[in-house]
Amino acid sequence: MVSFQQLRMADPGTLRGAADAARKVARELEQFGTDTDRHRVGLAAAWSGTDSDAAGGVLANQFADYRNTAASYRRVDSIVSMLAGEMDGARQILESAISMAPSIPGRVGEDGSVHINWAALGSSPSPAAVSAAQQRAQQVAGYIRQAVMRATEADQRAQGELVGLVGATNVRLSGTTAPRIPAEGTDPRQVNEWWDGLTDAQREQLIQSNPHAIGGLDGVPVAARDQANRLDLAQERGPLLERRAALQERLDSLGYPSRGDYGYAHEHAQVSRELRQVNDRIANIDSLREQMARTDLQGSTERLYLIDYDSAADGRAVISVGNPDLADNVVTYVPGTTADVPGIGGDVNRSLWMQADAAAADPSRTTAAVTWLGYDAPDHVVPNAIFDHYYEDAAADLTSFQQGLRATHEGAPSLNTLMGHSYGASTIGHAAHNADLGVDNLVQVASPGGGFGRGDNASDYIGLTPEHVWATRAGDDPIRFVSQIHGNDPMDEDFGGRTFPAGDGGHSGYWNADNEARRHMANIITGQYDRVPSTQHPVPQP
Repeated sequence: MVSFQQLRMADPGTLRGAADAARKVARELEQFGTDTDRHRVGLAAAWSGTDSDAAGGVLANQFADYRNTAASYRRVDSIVSMLAGEMDGARQILESAISMAPSIPGRVGEDGSVHINWAALGSSPSPAAVSAAQQRAQQVAGYIRQAVMRATEADQRAQGELVGLVGATNVRLSGTTAPRIPAEGTDPRQVNEWWDGLTDAQREQLIQSNPHAIGGLDGVPVAARDQANRLDLAQERGPLLERRAALQERLDSLGYPSRGDYGYAHEHAQVSRELRQVNDRIANIDSLREQMARTDLQGSTERLYLIDYDSAADGRAVISVGNPDLADNVVTYVPGTTADVPGIGGDVNRSLWMQADAAAADPSRTTAAVTWLGYDAPDHVVPNAIFDHYYEDAAADLTSFQQGLRATHEGAPSLNTLMGHSYGASTIGHAAHNADLGVDNLVQVASPGGGFGRGDNASDYIGLTPEHVWATRAGDDPIRFVSQIHGNDPMDEDFGGRTFPAGDGGHSGYWNADNEARRHMANIITGQYDRVPSTQHPVPQP
């Protein structure tokens, strides 16, 4: 655990110097490797026979050692550079919080505690003045806690990766096989037990050797999945670019298919189709890389985590603002119709706003906000969104993800909220109707139906009580005309849930800055239910 004082004294410049040194060593080793391989090739050209083969083998092994060691130093550069950047960001948050203390009025102690200067408020401060000072103190304390947690997480991640890097190198050189990875669909709790039983070296080896499998496995901690998915994202793009060039070259050589030549036309169509698919995958990868590198975090002080992704077709992605494994509150947001990876920036913005809103609503607790686009959302309102199979196909993956959040969370259980917008609202309803998702609240925003039969109601969500089943809809939202296309309308009295108001803004305005729904969502996410103006509808009796 990084302490308040350690963070204040941290010097990211020293870390960057260490990263530069590792980068220099890597370049030198790569040059040694290049020279060694050149000598090997020259030797083979000038000398043949058994002795020549033996000497060539020695040089080949030396080349491999140079290459592998250089790769390790490159990894050290990457890890330490990450740590420097995270420490820099954490220190900026910390210094900003300290500079806010005089406005409380108050000060920050040597241990990071926040103290209100009651004397500065006068001998008989009003209740409003006391409340305002306490709220400002909580906000400063919340920012300090965020800064320390961010630094601690980065420090632990860097330590684990550096230790694992040494171990993974030793394991690789000794020829030991990697541990077997649990099959897709394994219970996240079992996956987490398996992961906890591995050494740091084994974990790092698995991330480096099979990032795709580790990155997509519910039950593996979020920080490890983020590391694996970022690596997978970088590795996937190169071969796709090569495949695109080969397909384009073949397509150019084919020209336009002649009429009546079926075989020629068939190949042209096949190559064209695969080229479109490859281009789509590259576009999805580039969209995700852009999101993960963004610096405009819409007021949030948390970093982004790539918990899962798939570049095929419209793409799938799970991106979190903050680490849900360490947060006190976790909200998972499921978008609806037209959501895809190329346009995921708008949905990530909503998660950024919700995270920032929740941090402001309760600065004493940390919040992570996840955008879960882990399913194939309908491409269009008509005809796609009228069909049920999109949310039916999503249910198992959404259930596994939510159960995985519980399995990997550290410390006391977090307050978990599952929120869906539009078709996403029906998606979360359908999943909650079929399995216990392990969530504390379910919020359906602008829902076209609860996601199950018209005779069912809020009491049919497994593991939830009706007072924790929420819904909202703006008065000018056209979804009200088709609010029962996927089951009972969660806004209806006979649904038996809890409804709260939203300002006008059409179907997509619920996250507008001036929409009161944002404030109500933040209070639900942070468990401050008494601050939400809501109506609890009675559950219909059979």
